[in-house]
Amino acid sequence: MKNLMRYTFIVFLGLIFSTATVFAQQQQMPPQPEPLSPEEVTDEHLEKVSNVAKAGESIQKEAQEKMESIVDEVGMEFSRFQEIMMAQQNPQIAGQMELTSEEQKYLQEIQPKLMEVTQEINQKYMVKIEEEGLTVQRFQQITQAIQAHQVVAERFEKINNPDSEEDNENE
Repeated sequence: MKNLMRYTFIVFLGLIFSTATVFAQQQQMPPQPEPLSPEEVTDEHLEKVSNVAKAGESIQKEAQEKMESIVDEVGMEFSRFQEIMMAQQNPQIAGQMELTSEEQKYLQEIQPKLMEVTQEINQKYMVKIEEEGLTVQRFQQITQAIQAHQVVAERFEKINNPDSEEDNENE
């Protein structure tokens, strides 16, 4: 279960930076880099990404708490907010989601605050990435390779959770 959470976290982290890249592209920044081939991804790269992911768990928890607080401040249920956000990311559901005028008002009110939290999260991740000796571009390439290549994902999982191999041998 913890393995799945960590892998999901890496996918989430990749999405954060993809979103940041889309936003940056709108501001005339260079496009997102291509993922590395499996041969280009070293175990050292994967260890560094794993270290960022481990540090990112506390960053993500802090961000979640801040977001929940912001949503609570306007009087909206956080579960409803999550439902709306998920629907907005899925075009098939987005058209079916009915928002009340009050919910629309809440979303407009909290959007700038949520953008601040997102920028803060991105900044904290960038610091962690740089502390590991990676550039954001290289980090993106590695996380994309983890997502794109099963063999890289399996290597990442072994590095990220070395005990799982022993558990499998003991079964």
